[in-house]
Amino acid sequence: MKKLIVFAIVMAFTVTAAFGATFAPSPMKISAPASMLYDFTGQNLTIPIKVAGAPAAGHVLLFTKDKGTSIGKVKNGYLGWHYVSKIDTCVYVSPLQAFPVGTTDFIWDGRGEGGALVPAGEYTYYIYGYDNVTTRVQVTKHISIDPWGYRTIVTHNEDGTPKAQPWWCGARAFTSKADPVLRPVFKWVIGTDPEDATLLESTQVKVTTSPGGFAYLPTNYKYFFFESLRKEGGIKDVKKWEWVPNGEAVLQTEWGDEGMFTWNGPWLAGSTYSQGPVSDGKDYLIETISDITGQGNEAKIVYIDVNDGTEIKKLDLTDWWVSVEDYNAKGQLASGPAEVNFRNGKIALGGHGTCMNQLVNVYYEDEADAVLWANDNGDYTGDHNFEPTSAKPWVCNDYNVGPYKYNVSLDANMFCIFPSFDMGAVSFGLYAPDGTGLSYHALAGETAKQKYGIECIDYDSAYDGLYMTNNLSGSTTIDRTVWYVGHDSIKGIISNQVGVADAAPAAFAVAQNTPNPFNPTTTINFSIPKAGKVTVDVFNAAGQKVDTIVNSQMTAGSHSVNWNAAKFSAGVYFCTEGEKATRAASPLVSEIVECSRSARDRE
Repeated sequence: MKKLIVFAIVMAFTVTAAFGATFAPSPMKISAPASMLYDFTGQNLTIPIKVAGAPAAGHVLLFTKDKGTSIGKVKNGYLGWHYVSKIDTCVYVSPLQAFPVGTTDFIWDGRGEGGALVPAGEYTYYIYGYDNVTTRVQVTKHISIDPWGYRTIVTHNEDGTPKAQPWWCGARAFTSKADPVLRPVFKWVIGTDPEDATLLESTQVKVTTSPGGFAYLPTNYKYFFFESLRKEGGIKDVKKWEWVPNGEAVLQTEWGDEGMFTWNGPWLAGSTYSQGPVSDGKDYLIETISDITGQGNEAKIVYIDVNDGTEIKKLDLTDWWVSVEDYNAKGQLASGPAEVNFRNGKIALGGHGTCMNQLVNVYYEDEADAVLWANDNGDYTGDHNFEPTSAKPWVCNDYNVGPYKYNVSLDANMFCIFPSFDMGAVSFGLYAPDGTGLSYHALAGETAKQKYGIECIDYDSAYDGLYMTNNLSGSTTIDRTVWYVGHDSIKGIISNQVGVADAAPAAFAVAQNTPNPFNPTTTINFSIPKAGKVTVDVFNAAGQKVDTIVNSQMTAGSHSVNWNAAKFSAGVYFCTEGEKATRAASPLVSEIVECSRSARDRE
């Protein structure tokens, strides 16, 4: 008897027609088996790693899985550089690998740090990759990345749904003024024409001096929060404003104290410092308080109620960021936290004048457990005064040496990156999800010139990747506008437990195609419950088959296929496996792909 089983899923995406010179990258997409069975006896394990969109350079890492409680709190490494608290930790990092577009087999011999066999069990493996081959692509000429001009990237709508095109919002650096003056705050929709200045939207806020952090009210993007610093008395404030497109923003006096939340700090030779606000997308605005002049003696995170502008609590991080020993050794007493990035309920912290980086749980229950990892001097990545010739050996708080880390940014798997100026021709430093240092990395054509910032967009969109300045020209002037290269990271499971790693999907399933929108290639990821012959065909809106992507035997599990639509016009298409599909046509730039599969089992 024959049984016919049909599985279907609808995926919406866009092929960009040649209407204008819009920014339309080809995002990097890395895929590998979601789970693999391994006996941990020292035999080679082959991991097939498929890369689409752009070539990758990167690392394969192995982490413990669900062992954080038993690991507890550990501080180890040279000079005690690495601190972890109740989180899973890294047991293996591969050397930097080249993964060209297509499939590359990575071979792991079952050994971890020090060359010892990794004990049998269940582990999480990560693959981190970035494009070090393709030249940077211009995103916009009308937004700049400045070390003292902070920004936020909006990837989701007020209701939590992902944006088709993310927003880049924030302010440029500006000089101090004794009296408030109007300053512009900008919004740029990523994916528009980089040349078109009319697409830059702004609103004016009346403030005194920079820096100025920016965050939207999570439930209504009509309102936003902006931070400024006053010279008199070292008063800092965050104000709530109504965004008036290309006009003067309106202060919302019902929030906080006449529209603002304020706090005090000493004004020294430079500036008392805070960086924020950062919204957690729920209840909090988050500010960090420190002193980048190096003489302040406190380091705290302030939690502000996003709805009424009152202080909820402070998290004291002084013991981590303030060092009398560094001050006595001709460094600074404190140099942060001066940079903050929120992701997945955590905040990454850093500073341009310190070796320290941290990951903090925003929603901690016990203050003693708030810090999840810390990376201090001792492992080279992000370190200060590590050279044998240094006049201040291993002094961490020192803003007179590199690397100057002007921001931190987390990707979806909690890899943390920072720009790394004054370290030669490298682009960024990298930390693993537990803070393990992964050294420095260079993008294509990198120079030793200034790096003002690097941001990661990573939410399975058509614009996922790294965004930074461009210092590749022969000019001594750095192009501070926004440029792009590809980036991706994934994770899976390696286990000796048959019931976990070897389990096939319960049913046929197709994930959202990426990139979305695409031009001209996209990747379709799907899983099948049983081995068998699989065909993947593409139909146009009239129901006519125009291409066959796959026609072969496949094993049970996860797979991905690429479709290059370069020879086809923009329009509506369907991807179907063994079943012809028809659907009414949509507008030229609106495409829908419908994927289904038929499987026949014989009894």
